[in-house]
Amino acid sequence: MNREGGAREEVERAAAGADASVSRGDGALLLTLLLLLAVAASLTPIRNYDYWWHLATGRLILETGSVPRADPFSFTAPGTPWVDHEWLFQVGARLLHGTIGPTALVLLKVAACLLICPLVAAHLTRVGHGPAGMAVLLVTMLVGASFRLDVRPEIATLMLVPVAIHLALRARDNGDYRGLLAIPVLAALHANLHPGAILTPAFLGLGAITTFVAERFGAAPGAAAAPGARRFAPRLLLVAAVSALAIGVNPYGFHIYAVPFDLSRVLASLPAPNLEWARPRPGDFPLFFVAVAALVFCSALAPRRIDPVATPAALLAAALGLAHLRNIGIFFLLFPYGIARPARALVEAVEGRTWYRAGTLGGRVRPGFLAAATLLLGGIPMLVALPPGIVWGAGMASGNEPAAAVDFLDHEGVGDRLFNDVLFGGYLVWRRFPDRSVFIDGRNEVYAPLLRDIFGSLKDGPAWERLLERHGIDAAMLRYPPTLQKVWLPAAPGHPPLATERAFSAVYFPKQRWALVYWDDDAMIFVKRAERYKDVISRLEYAQLNPDDWRYVYAGTLMGRLAIVPIQAEIDRKLAEDPACERARRLRAAFAGLADALRQGRPQGRQGGR
Repeated sequence: MNREGGAREEVERAAAGADASVSRGDGALLLTLLLLLAVAASLTPIRNYDYWWHLATGRLILETGSVPRADPFSFTAPGTPWVDHEWLFQVGARLLHGTIGPTALVLLKVAACLLICPLVAAHLTRVGHGPAGMAVLLVTMLVGASFRLDVRPEIATLMLVPVAIHLALRARDNGDYRGLLAIPVLAALHANLHPGAILTPAFLGLGAITTFVAERFGAAPGAAAAPGARRFAPRLLLVAAVSALAIGVNPYGFHIYAVPFDLSRVLASLPAPNLEWARPRPGDFPLFFVAVAALVFCSALAPRRIDPVATPAALLAAALGLAHLRNIGIFFLLFPYGIARPARALVEAVEGRTWYRAGTLGGRVRPGFLAAATLLLGGIPMLVALPPGIVWGAGMASGNEPAAAVDFLDHEGVGDRLFNDVLFGGYLVWRRFPDRSVFIDGRNEVYAPLLRDIFGSLKDGPAWERLLERHGIDAAMLRYPPTLQKVWLPAAPGHPPLATERAFSAVYFPKQRWALVYWDDDAMIFVKRAERYKDVISRLEYAQLNPDDWRYVYAGTLMGRLAIVPIQAEIDRKLAEDPACERARRLRAAFAGLADALRQGRPQGRQGGR
């Protein structure tokens, strides 16, 4: 019997060791897949055009030793009051851009994302989620937030608000309140990086109220006391209040609380919406609407298991995301925290069913591990397939650094009073300030009167000309807009005018008054037909082809109004100057096909050049 008992114990120890080895192997595999997904979600190039004026502002702060309080960069709004609520990010970005470069900045963003994942995973483990639940919630978080993970001040909000929520939840669940002391410190730091800092006291204050309700009326629908809640509500309220005061530790004091509302009011007054402040549409952000529905559904089905801190915060973030798509990122970072407890309650209900135990053969089948591995592996394809999609890379995104066009401006001495597309404004500030000021950049709050003037003038040709004259515009740096402009052409007497579509540059910078002297894949440069540019125009004008208006030129050639040989000569000239110009290569292919068709006497449909 002793030998049999010893043998049984040896077998049990061996089995336990094998289970532990499998568990460690499973954990290592799932962690590896999670980290790969986190890298894939955040390893994206710097896409935002505002990055450049942030750098220029950081440079200005370092040079002057003070934070600007009025616009220093433009000739259209000089001296306009400006609350630079992101100054510390700008200084840090300038220092790092100049020392380690933009590629390393992207890698720092990836590192921050990698650090967030273990925090979320630790909380989900405390709640009781296994591999499957963790994979579902983490994949949703990473895929959903990926399009907002850029090197921009908002990254501070996306990282620091979840950290504050995590510290509060850990303190409540562990009963160790020392971690709460870090929250006001983080809030003060956050307030100098991005105005999203005001979300921290808002979320924690709301959590204190719901925690108070939960601990007093835990039996009421929609509230349930979490571990330690009876001692936690007053502490959390105190932390929220101290954090609200700590946010005032910035150059503009408590005015930071008004910044989002001021900006929202300015944007609401403009004739055209700012896309980042628009309401999201289900077709553009399907995962967001699915995640919001899941959060509401789980909370409604398990009201006694909602987290009185995290769930209200996630629901408030969902409301903010439904109002403005720029807030979708913070919702996804809080989503796992908000849904963790009610979702776990539903999972426990399913695991208790007889059919579930029978389907898993009493636990011998591991559906959780298999589901987790599948979900984590499928996360990267989801990044590609789900709107708005993803582009991988490090450094600067394509089109976000129009260096060649600005080199041309500087080399030829063009554009003392340069009209520029708003997307180019930040880079022009970075490259040309203080020698030359900019027409406009991405600071909507500074340019509200100018934006209203621009939108109003676009519908009135004479008003547009007066706007350009009023600001002394002598050159323009334009992008290739995705849409065409409707133009009404005069018809014969007694007939209504004819409608056609032309490119923006052809309508608002017409050939009679403006000459195209440079173009590449990113930008076009026009100069006014004035005496000072006579030499530049004679040497460099593209008189036959406007690459922005190529469809109109193509149609004119097809109908015999325009000669194709001079057009092809200008395309060949561009390719000789810039063999890597993709737009020129596409245009050459399109017009070469048209030339062949014309020689053979057959019609030719539209091709290539976009």
